[in-house]
Amino acid sequence: MDHSGRGPSRTSIFKAAVSVTVAGIVSSAHHVYGAFVYETPWRLVVSLWIPAFVLLILSMLFLLRRYANQTAATAAAWIVLLGGVVFQAGFTTFESVYSHVLKNILFFGGASQQFLGRLFPAPAYHLPDNFLFELTGVAQLAGFWAAWCAWRVFAEYSRD
Repeated sequence: MDHSGRGPSRTSIFKAAVSVTVAGIVSSAHHVYGAFVYETPWRLVVSLWIPAFVLLILSMLFLLRRYANQTAATAAAWIVLLGGVVFQAGFTTFESVYSHVLKNILFFGGASQQFLGRLFPAPAYHLPDNFLFELTGVAQLAGFWAAWCAWRVFAEYSRD
């Protein structure tokens, strides 16, 4: 792909870097907290790969800015699209929208315990009993901001 433009703006790169970092911190902290509160060590594993994902996207944003007119930027742009947009949006949809937003709406909306148990089976899920865990779970919606900012970077790169 011949890319002769300047690439994404510094502002777009900065917003994407900040948003992916914030989303990563929120999600990692949520999983660490949940691992200790609910004695679920598998959440610690999730909390460890999240920073690796953040570093990957930050590295790709750096390459995209630094090497805007070279092949490395094209590869970086596609990694930003696949990781920063597609994966991030899917992760946020599952980890925040389904696992916390929907669960809380149904729980506090009066859904039966049997119904909730089918949608959110233990031990992977816990019905709302810890405010901070649920709050940080919902706060993972920041991942949509990260996905949007990553999309903007890819769109600007593709447009040029």
